[in-house]
Amino acid sequence: MRRTLFGLLTVVAVAGLLVMAGCERTGTLRVVSINNGNTLRVDLADFYQYMTPDSDFVTLYQITPDSVKVELQYVEIGAGLPTWTPYEALINQATVKFTSKNLTDEPPPYEDVKIALSQSCVADRTGKTRTSFFMTPISAAWKQKVFVDFIDTEDPEFIDIVDLADAKITFSGYDSVANRAVQAVGTLPVEFGNFYDDPSRFGR
Repeated sequence: MRRTLFGLLTVVAVAGLLVMAGCERTGTLRVVSINNGNTLRVDLADFYQYMTPDSDFVTLYQITPDSVKVELQYVEIGAGLPTWTPYEALINQATVKFTSKNLTDEPPPYEDVKIALSQSCVADRTGKTRTSFFMTPISAAWKQKVFVDFIDTEDPEFIDIVDLADAKITFSGYDSVANRAVQAVGTLPVEFGNFYDDPSRFGR
């Protein structure tokens, strides 16, 4: 009888270990969308023209940054949910890597971009909660450095597409409660070019 009872307890213990192993907490950080799934059209420069008292046209231009809306989701499933302290992913960096589709004989010399972030994504096991924020994957300084030879300052009305590229954006950080690294990757189609500008004022 003792052997039977001991054997039964052993089976129960092993089954309990298997259940606990199957319920180990797992977390997934994922990119829901970047720029609402749309291609980012990047105008290399914004032009403005005015006439002097001597009837001369003066052309000015400025280079502006380009921002996008990002939606992230952090899903946690497993034992211990919900907990007293909710699991939370802290995103502290985004790395942007551009891949050219070579529309020109000499594509722009793209450089990777590292962006410091401070975003929090609270865990949700239902998969319904999303965290939205805006980030600037293309700064004015980066655009000027990469596309300085592609900006036609002599003809503000010149329109062309310089290149199409895919921007692979890697979001990285850590779970502040579990103290483990988290990462998610998303892709953003980008169209670089000299697009139409209303020369009567900046920003149009």
